Parts: sequence; C-alpha cells; structure tokens
Amino acid sequence: MRIRQILQPNKTLLADMRVAASIVTDVLIELTRLTAPDVSLGMLDELAERMIVERGGRPYNKGYQPDWAIEPYPATICAAVNHEICHAPPGNRLLRDGDIVTYDLGVKYGIGCGDAAITVAVGNISNRKQRAMRYGLQVLMEGIKKIKAGAYVCDVSRAIENFSTKNGYAVIGEFAGHHIGREMHEKPDIPNVVNEEYSSSDILEEGGVICIEPMITPGNGRVALSSDKWTAFCPDGQPVVMFEHQILVTAEGSEILTKHLPKQ
Repeated sequence: MRIRQILQPNKTLLADMRVAASIVTDVLIELTRLTAPDVSLGMLDELAERMIVERGGRPYNKGYQPDWAIEPYPATICAAVNHEICHAPPGNRLLRDGDIVTYDLGVKYGIGCGDAAITVAVGNISNRKQRAMRYGLQVLMEGIKKIKAGAYVCDVSRAIENFSTKNGYAVIGEFAGHHIGREMHEKPDIPNVVNEEYSSSDILEEGGVICIEPMITPGNGRVALSSDKWTAFCPDGQPVVMFEHQILVTAEGSEILTKHLPKQ
C-alpha cells in the first residue's frame, strides 16, 4: 500500500502531461495550417483558447505572471514575428507575406502541463529564413540525441551550442529549456548554451519530463525588451527561429510527447 501511494501521483501526473502534450500538438498543427498572409494573430489566439477548452484543458500562458513580469501575460499563445525572440503577445497584428512566426503554447490539463513551439513560414520567405528554419529544427534534434537517464544536462546544452555555432548561428543564451510537471517551468533549467555558473553535475533522471527550446539567429544574438515589457527581440533585425518539444526521459533515451514537428 505504501508503494502504491507513492507511485500513483507520478502515474497520474504523467498521464495528464501526455494529454496536455496532445492538446498542444493539436493546437500547433492547426495554427500552422491556418498561417497565411493577412491572417490575424488575434484570431489565431482566440482559436487556440477555444480548442484548448474544448479538449478539457486551460491555457497556461494566459494570466501567467513570473516574478520579473510587471503584469500577467494577456493571451493564450506567444507569437514572435521575424526578429522577435519569444513572449510576444499576438495582439491584433496581421501576418505578412515573407514573415516567419513562432507560436509558443502552454496548456494545463488536470494536474499536468504541456509546452511546445514551432516556427512557421508565412507565404514565400527568403532563403535566409528558410535556412534558419532548417537548422533550427536540426539543432533541436541534436539536443534530443543527448537525452537519456543519467546524462548530464550540460551535454544537451553543449550539443545545441556547438551545432548552432558550427553552422553560423548565434544561440540566444538568455532563455533556456526547463523541466515540466505540475508547473510549466520547473527546475533545473536546460540551458541552450554551456554556462560556467550552471552546475555541470546536474543529470537527467528517468521518468523526468523536460522541454528543450533552442532559439537561434544568423545575427549577433543580442537581446532587448520591447516597450510592452513582454516581447524579447533582436535589435539587429535578424530573424529568430525556435522549435520546442516536450520529452520524457527514459533509461534508453527519450520519448517525444509532442508530435507537431516533422520527424528528422
């Protein structure tokens, strides 16, 4: 009886996270399908919230207020366009031909959370943006290759950083992946760059669930904060791409819980 009491909450949490991840998957696939020139990001945000609620979940982002935020986040999705990095409220902006847009979405279902992101082309985009998207997806998979129980977190970070810089991209080091469970952002973080201040002894544990979300740019990677106090962007105007998966750590490797990205 004692063992069952200990293990059952973990089983329930993982089951709820699987459902949350499936909701995130469904919404991101639909947002990708609807992305086109002259589409309103505000309309897509309303659609995302409706889909989440219809599936029994609730938007995690909406009303979220971390310690550094002046006010709660106002929307269901984050929608970073072109040189914007993350945390960008959609507002009523219209997408334009040639844009890229990153949708980042969090969902709560039962006691568990889901989280993932995708960068999507709007109409006909430049070769520079196409190449960045291709390498952005590849660098995510390079990080995932390093995941297994007992692996060092810094090995994941090193794989992301090395692959990006080798191919001519700067990694946005100010933001990181994270563990996920009852809350969307749990410790320890999964940095996108090797940080000397970050403990090299942190390891991934079997049964843990993490999110990896490398953000890369062909520019210098410097970061600024918009006047809305939420949107982080690259002031050099260079495009930023981000792809994120939610991943279960297993003894032999990993299981990707979100299914919105093409297999590599």
